[in-house]
Amino acid sequence: MVDLVVESNCEIPENLLYYIEGKNTVWAKQESADVILVGITDIAQTMAGKIVKVRIKKKGIKVERGRPLATMESGKWAGPVPAPVSGEIIDVNAEAEKDPVIINRDPYGKGWLVRMKVTNPEELKQLYTGEQAIQKLKELIASEKISCKRL
Repeated sequence: MVDLVVESNCEIPENLLYYIEGKNTVWAKQESADVILVGITDIAQTMAGKIVKVRIKKKGIKVERGRPLATMESGKWAGPVPAPVSGEIIDVNAEAEKDPVIINRDPYGKGWLVRMKVTNPEELKQLYTGEQAIQKLKELIASEKISCKRL
């Protein structure tokens, strides 16, 4: 079982890597030395509200760290989902594009967005992990007065 920290109803799995830039929070799960699975956090899906549209970049597209790998729209928000590291998109979650609310319901599972081949493994070390990630996300939850809810 994955260690899970719950803060203000927000789930923060301890085994993931996190890209945290302002209010943008993206998770990455290392599947092999150079392949990661990427999605948005419980916090991000709560802040966005019900996601009505997701446009994910196509397979084979190369993205730089911090540049959009997808864009999302909800009733109250539209914006980019930044790439946690530089790499090439090797798989896209077509299910999330067809039924975006899956991202709200299961942000760490069925709501993943892309699988990427990492071009610069050094960048993985720049992501937040463990206690440091949890602390940073707790600060965001507190500063934004977030209480997570799933649809």
